[in-house]
Amino acid sequence: MANASGKSSGAPRRLGPQQPLPSKSSASSGAQRRQARAKKSSGSKRLGWLAVALVVVVIGALIIVKVTSGNSTPSSADPAGRNPIMAPAAMVQPVTGVPGSVFDAIGVNGQSAMFVVTKNQPSLSLAGKPRFVYVGGEYCPYCAAMRWSLVAALSRFGSFHNLKESASGPSDGDIPTFSFLGSTYSSPYFKFTPYEQTDRLGALLMPVPSDVQKLYTTYDGTQNGPTIFSAGGAGIPFLDIANRYVAAGDPPYLSSFFGNNTGPLVNGGPGAIAIAQSVNNPNSVIGKAIGASGFIVAANYISAALCNVDGQAPSAVCTSKGVVAAKGVLAKVTPIG
Repeated sequence: MANASGKSSGAPRRLGPQQPLPSKSSASSGAQRRQARAKKSSGSKRLGWLAVALVVVVIGALIIVKVTSGNSTPSSADPAGRNPIMAPAAMVQPVTGVPGSVFDAIGVNGQSAMFVVTKNQPSLSLAGKPRFVYVGGEYCPYCAAMRWSLVAALSRFGSFHNLKESASGPSDGDIPTFSFLGSTYSSPYFKFTPYEQTDRLGALLMPVPSDVQKLYTTYDGTQNGPTIFSAGGAGIPFLDIANRYVAAGDPPYLSSFFGNNTGPLVNGGPGAIAIAQSVNNPNSVIGKAIGASGFIVAANYISAALCNVDGQAPSAVCTSKGVVAAKGVLAKVTPIG
């Protein structure tokens, strides 16, 4: 966990010092990290050696990819990440172009809903369209993980332009990720408004507008305690989709990427480009090693929530197998309000 200054601590993850808002929910911090498991045959030493060789191959692949693709940490040029570099096409294209077959094959992978479903709440819209609010911090490792899923999901409904490359704070894992700073997103179905209040070192980056601040304190929480929509406490990343689906902190299948400064993406992991390729193909050797299917699970849940607020459009996305599976889980969640 990290506090607003970007230093690791056991305190609740919060937004910047100007905002009296806690952030990281305690629920996500208890998520179990994926661990590789090797089967041993009691009757054959040879199988044991094969298992060891397989582990060596996977580790070797991760090292090779990291050396060849590079670490995305922008510390040498901009330690605070206030002016992130443009994300290369090799990082953007695999994530914005995840095949529909990948989303469908993974579905929700047996994972519970990542959203709280609300009822009797005022509709959240902008310019006549449903509004999707995201609040996070550039230092936040859980936000870093979430952006991979956000870019994958939202690219099914519209287009990003000028996506940047960044990483979570140096005291919070240096996890490669996208940055929304200076980027734009357009969709005929909804409005996406992202806010990153703090930079990689925890300093104020962009104040959260008062209307978004109200959403955060209503559906996420404050320093004084949680709300009925966030029983586990306030946290970032905070997602609000039209006031019908809200989330505080990270679901377990993304929290496994970081915990107590450990995880498969810490210190750059295999590199931004290799992570992007793993999002595109979670069943690859590296995809399996880092548990990349978690990115797709979150993307399917985000897509399902968007479909449910934008009139089930586009049809090809909203009727796809993976999104239908996520909608089925969301439909079983007891609404709160």
